[in-house]
Amino acid sequence: MDVHVSPELEAKLKALAARTGHPPDKVIEDAVRKYETSQVAALDWSRCPAVERSPERVSGAWVLRGTRMPVATIFENLEAGANLDDIMSWYDGLDREQVKAVLDFAVRSLDPSASDQ
Repeated sequence: MDVHVSPELEAKLKALAARTGHPPDKVIEDAVRKYETSQVAALDWSRCPAVERSPERVSGAWVLRGTRMPVATIFENLEAGANLDDIMSWYDGLDREQVKAVLDFAVRSLDPSASDQ
């Protein structure tokens, strides 16, 4: 599997591998596979104005518009227990409103009672 993740996420996953004794490549592949099969990955991100995708940038992953920050990284950090303030302090250059727009889009998209479904 040819896996591409942000350098920050790769460092965190390698640290996890060191703590658990699992091979780093396996830990990274498992994390990516988990994201790819998640509900968030299945959303139609083309409908979210806060993100963009280009085959030349971050291996074609959905990223925050104007950045190289993968949308997946936001959700992986949240799943690991981080909050919005943590994410904003860990990744320089993020716009809080843009990150909130991504989170709001995901919540609306995953809510079956949302009116725009």
